[in-house]
Amino acid sequence: MTKGTSTRQERRRAELEQRRVQRRTRQSQQQRSLLLPLSIAGVAIGAIAVIAFAVFSAPPAAVDLNEPTVSTPVGLADGQALGAADAPVTLEIYSDFQCPACGTLARSLEPLLISEYVTPGNVRLVYRDFAFLGQESIDAAVAARCAARENRFWQYHDYLFANQSGENRGAFSAGRLSAMAEAVGLDMDAYRACIADPTEAQAVLDARETADSVPISSTPTLVIDGGQPIVGVPDYNELSAALDAALAAGGE
Repeated sequence: MTKGTSTRQERRRAELEQRRVQRRTRQSQQQRSLLLPLSIAGVAIGAIAVIAFAVFSAPPAAVDLNEPTVSTPVGLADGQALGAADAPVTLEIYSDFQCPACGTLARSLEPLLISEYVTPGNVRLVYRDFAFLGQESIDAAVAARCAARENRFWQYHDYLFANQSGENRGAFSAGRLSAMAEAVGLDMDAYRACIADPTEAQAVLDARETADSVPISSTPTLVIDGGQPIVGVPDYNELSAALDAALAAGGE
């Protein structure tokens, strides 16, 4: 083998080695470019998983409730009635807990009626369900009846009317109704069992059918001693005059 031949072979080997190095470099670069999106995707998926775990494992958010500005005297309560059983006059209030006018009546007129007529023993106030504005009306009425089992209907009634917020928009969701039950001090195991009992839901529906026969077509509607229904929120002086007339008639 001559020196010239040896030199050419060495150059050939060097060129082949250089090409192998270049191929390995290109392959390495291609692998890195393929792995980069996968790495980013893996990080993103991992982040999503962490966020999802945090969201679904976190405790439920606290429910913000409005506290009632007026509180019904609990010593007068008798289930869904308020006042002496032998009061000479009975005032029935047909109401829906989602009804804004019913809320106005409960917050403004009821305290006056209670202080001037119910507390002295002259009038017995009776709440009648007429839950017709949707599912949340029925759910609220059922929850209030469950509160009545522990003779806390009127405290619960106060919370419901203090937390109205449109019709069927979540103000009386299951979570909020449960929070109100806790706020008025119900036995929560008994409350949950009551909510699951179809008896109370049927009672609410039955009460609505009974009200239809009065007839009641809107809320609030007030009835004094089974007389002519008073529709809407009445002027207090006019309502007071009607109660006084009923008391006078009963005293004869």
